Amino acid sequence: MNRQSKIITEIITLILAIGLLLLPSSTFAQEEVEEIEGVEDIEKSAEEIGKRMEEWGEEMEEWGEQLESAIESGEQAPSIPPVPSLPGYITATKTPKFDLYLEDVGFQDVYEKRYPYNYGVLVTGVIKGGNSDRAGIMKGDIIMEFDGEKVRFEDHLISMRNSKNIGDTVEIKVFRNEKEVTTQLTFNLPARKEKERDFFKGKGKLSPGYGGGGFEPIWIDYDFSGISDFLVRNGFERISKGGIIAWGGVGAGNVGKGWFIGGMGAGFEKTEQIRNDDGVTKKYVLSSGFGGVTVAKKFPVMTERLILDIGIMLGGGGTELELAETDGDFSWDVAVDATENRAVKFTKSYFVYRPSVGLLIRINDWLGIHGSVGYLETYAFDDNWTEKPFDFTVGGASPIVPSGLTYSLGVRFGY
Repeated sequence: MNRQSKIITEIITLILAIGLLLLPSSTFAQEEVEEIEGVEDIEKSAEEIGKRMEEWGEEMEEWGEQLESAIESGEQAPSIPPVPSLPGYITATKTPKFDLYLEDVGFQDVYEKRYPYNYGVLVTGVIKGGNSDRAGIMKGDIIMEFDGEKVRFEDHLISMRNSKNIGDTVEIKVFRNEKEVTTQLTFNLPARKEKERDFFKGKGKLSPGYGGGGFEPIWIDYDFSGISDFLVRNGFERISKGGIIAWGGVGAGNVGKGWFIGGMGAGFEKTEQIRNDDGVTKKYVLSSGFGGVTVAKKFPVMTERLILDIGIMLGGGGTELELAETDGDFSWDVAVDATENRAVKFTKSYFVYRPSVGLLIRINDWLGIHGSVGYLETYAFDDNWTEKPFDFTVGGASPIVPSGLTYSLGVRFGY
């Protein structure tokens, strides 16, 4: 993997981590007391997913370079972008669920409820409409027996539950109000909630989602005319107009009332290498990137499969131009100033903000396509660029800091 791919991978990993950390804690409330369905399969697939996503990132980078080349040359654009191949572990769960919250019975519970035994599991909450709710189990009940066997502690109950299959019916005995109550519980799969309701007529409240992240390449209408003039003076071709594609990713979590906070970042790299008649090879590397915190308001549009978002990104960015030339004469025995090896690096840092409007089309519960239109605006306190590594100010007419209209289209996971 080249330098650009590594940078992009690091940016995406950081952003996705931010998005996961910002997810509301209530999303994982039940999993704190009962294991996540299929978690073992997910853990087994994690390494394979990472490998396939890295391969997809390299394919996307190659596709982007082909697209950029086609735009510059006016040739036919490449085919549609490659699609990641993921393991099929994300399926409907086949693990029986109680749909309730549990904890081991404590001394205070025994005293307050006048429970005469030293075994059992306390129900601390019941999910409305779930299997336990339909069976009549209530918050505060102590589960005494499961299918005729005494329940010793929480892990014991979970183990017995896992021995059952979807569709099985079991007898459960609970202690409630100093009485023993027996009920029948059937392990059904959770009903799929399709909320295709009329949003504009107010028939129910639609959810904008919980959050997630993904890859989202951004086309930016950058103006590199000032940098192009400098490159032409050094023997390179002018950077053609038409914008660039920056590769990056996004991640965000729902913090309440349709507001999402997260992060995003993207970057690109352009290079050219030439060789003159004197045998001297010249090369330039132009790279630019940005990243920051995102705040967005999301609105379901008639259905939860169409989510409109209006937001802004605030952060920082930088552009770097490195030029080098060499005659190929590298030696530990010769002083550098005795060779035709030279290199300069000019850098510019700035603040960045990007207002945008976007639309998420949810293909299913965990995958969607997101596109947006925005404007990437940059601000710097002065026009000066800095030379590295000596931190000298670069003289002459400084190129303007790039800004421009943006379009993005990418894949979102987790929404």
